[in-house]
Amino acid sequence: MVAGLTASAGGVDASSSTVHCARRMSSACALGQRSRCWQRRYPVLIRNQGAASCTLDGFPVVVAHTEAPSPRQVNFVHFSRSLIFRNVVPRLVVLVPRGTASFGISYVDALDQNYGQGPRCQMNSVTVRLPGLTPVRVFKVSLAANGHDGFGPINSCFAGFELGLTPVVKGPSPPEY
Repeated sequence: MVAGLTASAGGVDASSSTVHCARRMSSACALGQRSRCWQRRYPVLIRNQGAASCTLDGFPVVVAHTEAPSPRQVNFVHFSRSLIFRNVVPRLVVLVPRGTASFGISYVDALDQNYGQGPRCQMNSVTVRLPGLTPVRVFKVSLAANGHDGFGPINSCFAGFELGLTPVVKGPSPPEY
């Protein structure tokens, strides 16, 4: 049942009433692994609040939204952009009622500091289309309080305008190394 599906990310409520944020982004540095201090991750939790199962298959389609027009297009690739999330093969996920699935956004901070930290670099939200759902379901997820340091938008310039995606997987978090 598509009507009961919700997506969540970060630590604050998003702008859409169908998106509830439940998980905070963290970095490898916070986990005490100094060699990966520039590796960042952002897990997105998906919950089936409906009464019937649904299936998700593959990678989500994610579009970045910056506060001002970005100096370059922000791209999402189908592999990890950090050493935090493992690259896994997409598999069909059957999401039972009250079940959880997730996907991850990963990036390396400080790849392209040429453009600075202005509004055209500040990715304050993403639009997510979950794979395999009919009818198509799109969620807007706010990143306003959950950026690279946990307190603001993701700096897409510092991420080199390229962020990695994991496929949707069963459970509350994508596989990590």
